[in-house]
Amino acid sequence: MNQYQAEQMFIDYFSQLGGGFTADSFASLGVSAQLCYYDKGEYLIEQGCAAPKLFFLATGLVRYVSVSPTGKAFTQSFAQAPSLAGSTRAMVGQTPALFSIEVLEPVICLVFDWAEFFSQMKNQPGFLESYCALLEALFIGKEERENSFVQLSAEQRYLQFIDQYPHLLPRIPLQFIASYIGVTPVALSRVRKKLQLSGSD
Repeated sequence: MNQYQAEQMFIDYFSQLGGGFTADSFASLGVSAQLCYYDKGEYLIEQGCAAPKLFFLATGLVRYVSVSPTGKAFTQSFAQAPSLAGSTRAMVGQTPALFSIEVLEPVICLVFDWAEFFSQMKNQPGFLESYCALLEALFIGKEERENSFVQLSAEQRYLQFIDQYPHLLPRIPLQFIASYIGVTPVALSRVRKKLQLSGSD
């Protein structure tokens, strides 16, 4: 995949969000993007480090992961192409990232400098509207995920994951899924065994 193809995917991605974003809109943004490649096991950003870049994933799959002081890893979310990736807090506040973004499948992406990206985006109402629609969807997803930890059992959270992301199930190691739904790998194994016996998995 070359730069032009990745930029076309970026345009298509945002045009589907509404707001009237087009190829001409992208050209008039005047922002430069670098085409980058990341292999499995590499990181787009790392916890505790500056993260001033915004990534548009043209290919690949990543996970957002934070590590506690005791070394326990918590999977916060997954993102697959086409999508944006980055730390809003780190970009906006110019502070160290609270999590890492680990590559699970090889990534080809466009990398933007956030400060330049945001400065130009403010001058494009159509693009700004599309970006706001994206943020709304992310916030809604975050609220629903937080609610699931209060209202749903581990089994229900696993079934919800299967229902929402059936295409990701064979692509993500079970220990990462366990971390995502807030259980140990052993507990997830018990849940899966119970569902298999009942014919639900």
